[in-house]
Amino acid sequence: MGRIIRLAALLASLAFPPAYAQYYPPEENDGSGGFSYTALWWVPAESGWGLNTNHQDNKVFATLFTYAPDGAPMWLVAPSLTGFPGQTLFTGELYRTTGPAFDAQPWRAIAFTQVGTMSFEAFSESTARVTYSFNGTTVTKAVQRQVFSSPVPECAEMPGSRAGVPNYQDLWWNPAESGWGLNMVQQGTIIFATLFTYSPSGRDLWIVAPDLRRQPDASYTGNIYTTRGTTFNASPWTAVQAVEVGTMTVWFTNGERATLSYTYNGTTVNKTIERQVFGQLTPTCR
Repeated sequence: MGRIIRLAALLASLAFPPAYAQYYPPEENDGSGGFSYTALWWVPAESGWGLNTNHQDNKVFATLFTYAPDGAPMWLVAPSLTGFPGQTLFTGELYRTTGPAFDAQPWRAIAFTQVGTMSFEAFSESTARVTYSFNGTTVTKAVQRQVFSSPVPECAEMPGSRAGVPNYQDLWWNPAESGWGLNMVQQGTIIFATLFTYSPSGRDLWIVAPDLRRQPDASYTGNIYTTRGTTFNASPWTAVQAVEVGTMTVWFTNGERATLSYTYNGTTVNKTIERQVFGQLTPTCR
């Protein structure tokens, strides 16, 4: 039942008051770049969609998990939302991609099309607003960090190696296979993972593992699901339909490298992955 509740809690936000006090990001005194907005964001009243953000330097890499007009899963990516030092507003272009099937060997180049723009603005360490346009339709949502276990880590932008960091919250990828990736959010001994990849037809596909639990061998294992829902701009939002499609396990070599294994509809995929780095200051969550 816990998995179903967590799955039903997939991704959305509480309504904000009409005005916001001026917010300044918290400062760190340990040589870091300050607070990191690397997190999973959602609207609790609209379970089933969400936003992963990875914050490095003055850029945010955002991945939006939602649904196309036909109800099929759709993910959109904003790989370079840019802000100014000390500010909490990040803006940039939004893309949709097509690519090789999730199990393709060898991996092939993806294709991408700009479909609009996105902005992400933090109002506190746990509340924000996302606005995006997709093929001429604009959506604005008030979002909050998704909390599904404890303790909830605090994340900061830090220089240097993270090989010894035991919290794996980050964007992970395989540099030789650009175009797919794995967002992991860790709270306590549970990881909420979202895999963005492609179906056998080449269409964008996202798969969610909302309850990867730490095992005695230090790996994290759980079931994976695909979902169908209402179109991305639906109002009011309606319940999504989830189907269990396999399992996922992640083994961590250290805080920077891991092995991903998942079975999707009977097909097993094994990948080596590492944290994606695009800035000098990278997220460290403790």
